[in-house]
Amino acid sequence: MESYNTRSIVVDYIKHRVAKEGFQWENDGRQSSVTPNVVQSAMRSPGDEFEERFRNRFNDLIEQLNITDNNAYDTFKIIVDETFSDGVNWGRIVALLGFAGCFVVYCFVHNKSHLADNVVEWVTSYIDTNLQEWLTSNDKWQGLVEFYSRRTESQRDWPSFKTLIKWSVAGLGAITLVAFLAHKKIIKFNHLIL
Repeated sequence: MESYNTRSIVVDYIKHRVAKEGFQWENDGRQSSVTPNVVQSAMRSPGDEFEERFRNRFNDLIEQLNITDNNAYDTFKIIVDETFSDGVNWGRIVALLGFAGCFVVYCFVHNKSHLADNVVEWVTSYIDTNLQEWLTSNDKWQGLVEFYSRRTESQRDWPSFKTLIKWSVAGLGAITLVAFLAHKKIIKFNHLIL
Protein backbone atom coordinates (compact mmCIF):
# COMPACT_ATOMS: atom_id res chain seq x y z
CA MET A 1 0.00 0.00 0.00
CA GLU A 2 1.31 3.42 -0.94
CA SER A 3 2.28 5.79 1.86
CA TYR A 4 1.04 9.38 1.61
CA ASN A 5 2.78 12.45 2.95
CA THR A 6 0.64 14.85 5.00
CA ARG A 7 2.38 17.92 3.66
CA SER A 8 1.71 16.94 0.04
CA ILE A 9 -2.00 16.51 0.85
CA VAL A 10 -2.17 19.89 2.58
CA VAL A 11 -0.22 21.63 -0.21
CA ASP A 12 -2.43 20.10 -2.89
CA TYR A 13 -5.62 21.17 -1.14
CA ILE A 14 -4.41 24.73 -0.49
CA LYS A 15 -3.13 25.04 -4.06
CA HIS A 16 -6.46 23.73 -5.34
CA ARG A 17 -8.43 26.25 -3.24
CA VAL A 18 -6.26 29.19 -4.18
CA ALA A 19 -6.53 28.30 -7.89
CA LYS A 20 -10.33 28.03 -7.62
CA GLU A 21 -10.35 31.66 -6.50
CA GLY A 22 -8.18 32.73 -9.42
CA PHE A 23 -4.88 33.13 -7.57
CA GLN A 24 -1.57 31.45 -8.28
CA TRP A 25 0.61 30.12 -5.52
CA GLU A 26 4.01 29.04 -6.72
CA ASN A 27 5.97 29.14 -3.47
CA ASP A 28 5.20 25.51 -2.74
CA GLY A 29 7.59 24.25 -5.40
CA ARG A 30 4.96 22.19 -7.27
CA GLN A 31 4.06 22.48 -10.90
CA SER A 32 0.51 23.70 -11.37
CA SER A 33 -0.30 20.87 -13.79
CA VAL A 34 0.43 17.98 -11.40
CA THR A 35 -2.39 15.43 -11.35
CA PRO A 36 -3.56 14.78 -7.78
CA ASN A 37 -3.04 11.31 -6.34
CA VAL A 38 -5.93 9.26 -4.98
CA VAL A 39 -5.75 10.76 -1.46
CA GLN A 40 -5.47 14.32 -2.73
CA SER A 41 -8.51 13.76 -4.95
CA ALA A 42 -10.40 12.22 -2.03
CA MET A 43 -9.59 15.29 0.08
CA ARG A 44 -10.60 17.80 -2.59
CA SER A 45 -14.16 16.55 -3.03
CA PRO A 46 -15.47 16.60 0.56
CA GLY A 47 -13.29 19.65 1.29
CA ASP A 48 -14.90 21.58 -1.56
CA GLU A 49 -18.36 20.48 -0.50
CA PHE A 50 -17.73 21.36 3.12
CA GLU A 51 -16.35 24.78 2.21
CA GLU A 52 -19.20 25.46 -0.19
CA ARG A 53 -21.75 24.64 2.47
CA PHE A 54 -20.03 26.76 5.14
CA ARG A 55 -18.34 29.38 2.97
CA ASN A 56 -20.27 32.29 4.50
CA ARG A 57 -19.56 31.13 8.05
CA PHE A 58 -15.87 30.66 7.32
CA ASN A 59 -15.61 34.02 5.57
CA ASP A 60 -17.49 35.86 8.33
CA LEU A 61 -15.34 34.20 10.98
CA ILE A 62 -12.09 35.02 9.22
CA GLU A 63 -13.14 38.61 8.53
CA GLN A 64 -13.96 39.11 12.23
CA LEU A 65 -10.55 37.87 13.31
CA ASN A 66 -8.65 40.83 11.85
CA ILE A 67 -5.69 38.63 10.97
CA THR A 68 -2.26 40.23 11.01
CA ASP A 69 1.22 38.78 10.63
CA ASN A 70 1.56 39.01 14.42
CA ASN A 71 -1.64 37.18 15.40
CA ALA A 72 -2.15 34.76 12.48
CA TYR A 73 -0.56 31.70 14.08
CA ASP A 74 -2.13 32.16 17.52
CA THR A 75 -5.56 32.72 15.99
CA PHE A 76 -5.22 29.72 13.70
CA LYS A 77 -4.01 27.49 16.55
CA ILE A 78 -6.87 28.44 18.88
CA ILE A 79 -9.42 27.59 16.20
CA VAL A 80 -7.76 24.30 15.27
CA ASP A 81 -7.34 23.21 18.89
CA GLU A 82 -11.03 23.86 19.50
CA THR A 83 -12.02 21.89 16.41
CA PHE A 84 -10.38 18.75 17.85
CA SER A 85 -11.02 19.45 21.53
CA ASP A 86 -13.46 16.58 21.92
CA GLY A 87 -12.18 14.10 19.39
CA VAL A 88 -10.97 13.35 15.90
CA ASN A 89 -12.84 12.05 12.87
CA TRP A 90 -12.57 12.44 9.11
CA GLY A 91 -15.20 15.19 9.17
CA ARG A 92 -13.07 17.32 11.46
CA ILE A 93 -9.97 16.70 9.38
CA VAL A 94 -11.92 17.82 6.31
CA ALA A 95 -13.08 20.86 8.34
CA LEU A 96 -9.45 21.64 9.24
CA LEU A 97 -8.35 21.67 5.61
CA GLY A 98 -11.50 23.54 4.60
CA PHE A 99 -10.78 26.21 7.19
CA ALA A 100 -7.13 26.35 6.12
CA GLY A 101 -8.24 26.82 2.51
CA CYS A 102 -10.50 29.74 3.43
CA PHE A 103 -7.78 31.18 5.66
CA VAL A 104 -5.25 31.16 2.80
CA VAL A 105 -7.73 32.62 0.32
CA TYR A 106 -8.36 35.41 2.84
CA CYS A 107 -4.60 35.97 2.98
CA PHE A 108 -4.41 36.25 -0.80
CA VAL A 109 -7.35 38.64 -0.97
CA HIS A 110 -5.83 40.85 1.74
CA ASN A 111 -2.27 40.97 0.38
CA LYS A 112 -0.93 38.50 2.92
CA SER A 113 -0.13 35.69 0.49
CA HIS A 114 3.23 35.25 2.22
CA LEU A 115 1.28 33.52 5.02
CA ALA A 116 0.20 30.65 2.72
CA ASP A 117 3.43 28.73 3.27
CA ASN A 118 3.07 29.27 7.02
CA VAL A 119 -0.48 27.88 7.01
CA VAL A 120 0.73 24.78 5.17
CA GLU A 121 3.40 24.25 7.82
CA TRP A 122 0.96 24.87 10.68
CA VAL A 123 -1.60 22.40 9.35
CA THR A 124 1.02 19.79 8.46
CA SER A 125 2.68 20.08 11.85
CA TYR A 126 -0.64 19.94 13.69
CA ILE A 127 -1.74 16.81 11.86
CA ASP A 128 1.64 15.08 12.14
CA THR A 129 1.98 15.95 15.82
CA ASN A 130 -1.54 15.88 17.26
CA LEU A 131 -3.50 13.60 14.93
CA GLN A 132 -0.87 11.01 14.01
CA GLU A 133 -2.04 8.39 16.50
CA TRP A 134 -5.63 8.67 15.27
CA LEU A 135 -4.52 8.56 11.63
CA THR A 136 -2.41 5.46 12.27
CA SER A 137 -5.31 3.65 13.92
CA ASN A 138 -7.61 4.64 11.02
CA ASP A 139 -5.47 3.36 8.13
CA LYS A 140 -3.57 6.65 7.76
CA TRP A 141 -4.54 8.73 4.71
CA GLN A 142 -5.78 5.62 2.93
CA GLY A 143 -8.59 5.68 5.52
CA LEU A 144 -9.86 8.93 4.02
CA VAL A 145 -9.99 7.29 0.60
CA GLU A 146 -11.88 4.32 2.02
CA PHE A 147 -14.26 6.58 3.98
CA TYR A 148 -14.92 8.69 0.91
CA SER A 149 -15.27 5.76 -1.53
CA ARG A 150 -17.73 3.91 0.75
CA ARG A 151 -19.83 7.04 0.89
CA THR A 152 -19.89 7.67 -2.83
CA GLU A 153 -20.39 4.05 -3.87
CA SER A 154 -23.22 3.18 -1.50
CA GLN A 155 -24.96 6.53 -1.02
CA ARG A 156 -24.70 8.73 -4.07
CA ASP A 157 -27.19 11.28 -2.71
CA TRP A 158 -24.73 12.20 0.09
CA PRO A 159 -26.59 11.18 3.24
CA SER A 160 -23.30 10.22 4.87
CA PHE A 161 -22.01 13.69 4.03
CA LYS A 162 -24.80 14.90 6.32
CA THR A 163 -23.15 12.87 9.07
CA LEU A 164 -19.80 14.46 8.24
CA ILE A 165 -21.42 17.89 8.42
CA LYS A 166 -23.10 17.02 11.74
CA TRP A 167 -19.71 16.11 13.22
CA SER A 168 -18.25 19.34 11.95
CA VAL A 169 -21.09 21.74 12.75
CA ALA A 170 -20.43 21.40 16.46
CA GLY A 171 -16.81 22.25 15.75
CA LEU A 172 -17.82 25.27 13.67
CA GLY A 173 -20.05 26.58 16.45
CA ALA A 174 -17.17 26.19 18.86
CA ILE A 175 -14.79 27.72 16.32
CA THR A 176 -16.98 30.80 16.04
CA LEU A 177 -17.22 31.17 19.81
CA VAL A 178 -13.52 30.60 20.40
CA ALA A 179 -12.58 32.96 17.58
CA PHE A 180 -14.82 35.63 19.05
CA LEU A 181 -13.32 35.13 22.49
CA ALA A 182 -9.80 35.05 21.06
CA HIS A 183 -10.46 38.26 19.19
CA LYS A 184 -11.74 39.88 22.40
CA LYS A 185 -8.64 38.65 24.27
CA ILE A 186 -6.35 40.06 21.59
CA ILE A 187 -8.12 43.42 21.78
CA LYS A 188 -8.02 43.35 25.60
CA PHE A 189 -4.33 42.43 25.54
CA ASN A 190 -3.59 45.23 23.09
CA HIS A 191 -5.36 47.74 25.37
CA LEU A 192 -3.35 46.52 28.35
CA ILE A 193 0.00 47.05 26.66
CA LEU A 194 -0.83 50.46 25.21
